[in-house]
Amino acid sequence: MRVSHILIAFAMTILLIACAGSGGHVKKRPENKTDSSSESLSTQEKTSEGLSTLPEFDEPSESVLAEKMIELKQRLAANGVPEEWFDEQTRHESFRIHSSIARYFQKAAEKQVDHDKKRDREWYFARLGVDAKIEKGRTFIEAHKAIFDRAEAKHGIHKELIAAIVGIETNFADRHQRGNFYAFNSLVSQYVFTKRKTFAIREITALYKFSRKTGHAPQYFTSSYAGAIGWGQFIPSSLLAFFIDSNGIHEDTDPFSLEDTIFSIENYLYRHNLSGNNMADHDAKYKAVFAYNHSDIYVSAVLYIYEGLRDDFHTARPEEPVRTPEEKAETTEETLPPVP
Repeated sequence: MRVSHILIAFAMTILLIACAGSGGHVKKRPENKTDSSSESLSTQEKTSEGLSTLPEFDEPSESVLAEKMIELKQRLAANGVPEEWFDEQTRHESFRIHSSIARYFQKAAEKQVDHDKKRDREWYFARLGVDAKIEKGRTFIEAHKAIFDRAEAKHGIHKELIAAIVGIETNFADRHQRGNFYAFNSLVSQYVFTKRKTFAIREITALYKFSRKTGHAPQYFTSSYAGAIGWGQFIPSSLLAFFIDSNGIHEDTDPFSLEDTIFSIENYLYRHNLSGNNMADHDAKYKAVFAYNHSDIYVSAVLYIYEGLRDDFHTARPEEPVRTPEEKAETTEETLPPVP
């Protein structure tokens, strides 16, 4: 009983400190290698309009909060996350618990269209500024043409589709879209204040592993309110499964590297069955983008931008599948005369 009481007292102390700052999201910018700009809401967070008018959510008592933190720590430990690591993060000066985290999910733009049916396609497209993104996307692709060409050459996935996803997720890697939360804080808050407990356990575990893999401290990974990280807005488990370094150097993998992001989005789409063989197939593109974000209106917006960019860059060329190097080699072998 004494040990239990000590743990609860310790957790309550953490929570009192954390909740004291819960009105803000990021207390202090983490040091990082790629950006020193001020924080602002990410694209997804900006869709959470009118938060002050939302109903308040009942908050658990301090003793219940303490119990939940102990429970979270134990469940993470069972998942292979050292208790010392968890304690270190909760003691860090940047640690905060966001008691209003559930309200962001309630007002997500995709939810309002796909599930609540309160908004329509026209509202969503206007909200995200998809026509303006087509204009900005042209410049973005031209500015990074060498990277896009390399990524497209891997498996034939069109550069315009990769760019469209970056455009929707972070407005083409806009420095103001880096994220207004710390991923660790967001995920802990989701465990405590929402029903996304299984998700939070999985993602904190993945964050721990990805932090160790890349050598970046957890505080390096600023995120959306949902815990999505980087210019491609990958959740930690997707970072582990699909995010790659463009040059194959695992230790150099960085979700805030635009080059790594472009190659990783390409990798994600390819591993969800999209390639040069079926780029002309609308259903194949739809399914691959839907895997990226399970929202019909999101897919509709991505493909709208893709088609606009594709029309601009390829008006003079007919649509045809782009063959991978392996497929080209096979074709060459088929055309060679038999060896006598």
